[in-house]
Amino acid sequence: MAKTEIAIVTEIRDGELMPIPLLAAAVILQGTFAVVDGTGHGIASDDVGGADQICLGIWDHSAENTGANGDLLGLVRRNKQFLVRNSTADPVTQADFGIQVYVEDNQTIAKTDGTGTRSLAGRFMGFDAQFDDCVWVEI
Repeated sequence: MAKTEIAIVTEIRDGELMPIPLLAAAVILQGTFAVVDGTGHGIASDDVGGADQICLGIWDHSAENTGANGDLLGLVRRNKQFLVRNSTADPVTQADFGIQVYVEDNQTIAKTDGTGTRSLAGRFMGFDAQFDDCVWVEI
């Protein structure tokens, strides 16, 4: 398509709630990390935790794709800070405030990438006063 020479209307969306096509047989769980694989499809919450995955946010609802790849969309909530579990084996501390953190499992972040075995989750944004085993992560 050639460049425009006139004013145009460009559609927008805020990106806070985004539809993602799910892999066939994927079961996603509300409140867990919303992750896509190399094909760009949302993967099952049980399969989260590999280095070759991309975390986009948190699943806004639970769903199961009983059809083919992309037959069902999952909604991802993103561009927010989410309260998730802090790793017991590789935890963040106050000194880590603001660092990038990594997906350990579908509800837990870790301080490091596990020597290349974990994907990026987001940025550590502090501890919670009520839930001492959880941290705020900006995704």
